[in-house]
Amino acid sequence: MPNFVYDIPQADLAFWFAVLAVGGTFLGLLFLKPILRLLVGGGPDLNENIGFATASSGLFYGLLLGLLTVSAYQNRERVNMAIMQEAAAVGSLYADMDSYPEPISSDVKGQLRDYVLYTIHRDWPAHRDGFYMDGGISRSDALRRTLASFEPSTPREEIVHAETIASLKEFSSFRQQRLNGVITKIPAVLWYAVLVGAGINILLLLMLRMKPLPHFVLGAINAFFLGVVLFVIVALDDPLRGDSGLPPEPFERLWDREMKWDEPRG
Repeated sequence: MPNFVYDIPQADLAFWFAVLAVGGTFLGLLFLKPILRLLVGGGPDLNENIGFATASSGLFYGLLLGLLTVSAYQNRERVNMAIMQEAAAVGSLYADMDSYPEPISSDVKGQLRDYVLYTIHRDWPAHRDGFYMDGGISRSDALRRTLASFEPSTPREEIVHAETIASLKEFSSFRQQRLNGVITKIPAVLWYAVLVGAGINILLLLMLRMKPLPHFVLGAINAFFLGVVLFVIVALDDPLRGDSGLPPEPFERLWDREMKWDEPRG
């Protein structure tokens, strides 16, 4: 699917999918139906033959749409889970810093607050456009270096530091899963099959021998439903992109409930 589709507001996208599907069917009835009738003829068994063709192709096409819808939903849920787990890992690291001595406790807390603000206000707008910034990598590397420089002086500090390093590894893993969501999408070849299949189903519908008004009503209903299904797949696809992308809500809650109260007042 072209990238500009993901930049259209979700409500407008749903409207245009419906309009294009129903409008395409209407234009097909006006201009394509006479040509198709000349090609396939108009015998008494025409509708029965078209029904047979529609049943066989529609089965596989419906299966393809169902699998793509489930796949797009699962991809979105995986990315959403990674976002929540990353925010939880950052919150855990932030809480662990209360067990560290100064100045490393305040230094790491400051780095974590900076990372969360950067993720919300810089990384997420970039995700909406289909990419991510390098500043998040720099901040996570700086956090790793700061924690690596700490040398525990007591057994208690050794235990706390070991748990913190484990939390840091989980944070890095969840962060990478979230960034992978920027490039997670349905392959272009599958979209090609979906669009070709939609065209074939509409063409078969246009071939039916029916009176104009019932034919348009039947065609519009089927085309509208097809447009809705395609819209749902597009809305679920590319989990972080565009108006329908996943929000940074877990990071915003983390900031509002735990971090902003520690922000220095200038």
